[in-house]
Amino acid sequence: MIPITIVTGFLGSGKTSLIAHILDTATERRVAVVVNDLAPHSVDSAFLQGGEHIELRNTELIRSISGGRVGAGKRDALLDEIESVLTLDEPVEAIVIETSGSSPVLELAEGLQATKPLADRVYLDTVITVVDTGTFPDFWKDPLLSPLLADQIRAADLVVLNKYDRAGFWQRRKSRKIVSRTNPTALIGSAEHGRLPVNEVIITGRRGGAAGDAAGAQGGTNGRGSAERVTPTNPNFHPLVARFLKEERPFHPDRLDTWLNGEWPGLVRIKGFVWLASDMEHVYVIDVAGPQREIGKEGTWYAALPEAERPEDSEIADQVNRGLYGDRRQALTIIGVPDAVERELRNLRACLLSGPELDRGPTGWQKMTDPIQARFAAAEDEQA
Repeated sequence: MIPITIVTGFLGSGKTSLIAHILDTATERRVAVVVNDLAPHSVDSAFLQGGEHIELRNTELIRSISGGRVGAGKRDALLDEIESVLTLDEPVEAIVIETSGSSPVLELAEGLQATKPLADRVYLDTVITVVDTGTFPDFWKDPLLSPLLADQIRAADLVVLNKYDRAGFWQRRKSRKIVSRTNPTALIGSAEHGRLPVNEVIITGRRGGAAGDAAGAQGGTNGRGSAERVTPTNPNFHPLVARFLKEERPFHPDRLDTWLNGEWPGLVRIKGFVWLASDMEHVYVIDVAGPQREIGKEGTWYAALPEAERPEDSEIADQVNRGLYGDRRQALTIIGVPDAVERELRNLRACLLSGPELDRGPTGWQKMTDPIQARFAAAEDEQA
């Protein structure tokens, strides 16, 4: 019987860092990892293999399920990956599953135990929920996100307060208080960069070991007595979804700035690059994780460079020559509960230039009110 560890938690909490640490430190042990990512290409899996690119090539011990969450059309893919791991010539010692952070964890665990022939070959050993200590209390206040967080906490045998070193005293205290109230039977630990000892992650026996596999998914023991575990029936539970904004119209800088300073209940993550109508030269990057919001200048559009300075690359040449404004475009990923994501996609599209505004052209766009560039200019002046 092969023990399975499920690692769950919100995006950015440090799940992948935890698993990467295990792979780095358990080099003498055969631990298989299955990564589930909301994105159509698994960035997490590429990171686990030390790659710099999104393209993923599965290895014997690292598998990927991309483009959706386990439990939303991906459960069969998960079972297939586990089955393929079990058929390896050299048996594995344990299997670690990293969920996308949007799947109902208890439902997933029960599904593993109810599926034959897996039920006779694997058992659920432990569920670990990773939270970002600094942002967790703010996410908990969001009524759209708290049901999902509560499911992850209630499912856990061990809750890891990660990024503990970056959190303040009150954030640490609030996070511990929320966790202990939501799941009084769970162990609570802290970590920096997801660094946990291997024996806290695999073959822990928290759910009773192989003999207790049937009870493991539905309760069993976590090493400190029995605890009833019930799949949540909260009608307010919303899984997370990922949507992508791809447009070849620039943003009105003033409208985008207003949006960036607004409230987005139900959103977890926003990341990507944007094109401001008032700046035909620079690529701007938006990076949002909970209450942490950043926008920065991260480079120059290829179309803004003299032809002699552009890399000799056919793909870049195709991008530059594909339209009136070359490679300039919007490419943003938005992750959150479904209604919130659709709402903010509509709001973002309203920040794009309208037809009459487009007709003004780059010369007219320069006259638009731009508080974003103004702040960058002020910061540069202060630094100088």
